[in-house]
Amino acid sequence: MDDMTTLAATEGLITRELTRHGACTLERLAQQLQGCTWNQVFMAVDILSRRGVIVLRPLPRFQYMVSLTSLGAQAFHHVIPAATTGEAPGDRRN
Repeated sequence: MDDMTTLAATEGLITRELTRHGACTLERLAQQLQGCTWNQVFMAVDILSRRGVIVLRPLPRFQYMVSLTSLGAQAFHHVIPAATTGEAPGDRRN
């Protein structure tokens, strides 16, 4: 992704990263999303936090732990895999 990554795309990347790898610091999350700017990650985290999709917990030395809430995990569990694999709806075999 480039500097023009949309806010919705950044939100999707964040939820996918947290779904796949679990909770991490805000700094690590921003590092993992190399195609996004720090501002894009920060804004998307703020929005997702206000929606109750993720939670931020303060850590020592001005760090924050970011994790999905149960609402966030349920809301994005079925959407993200199809969107990231390029499969069309209905192509998934369970």
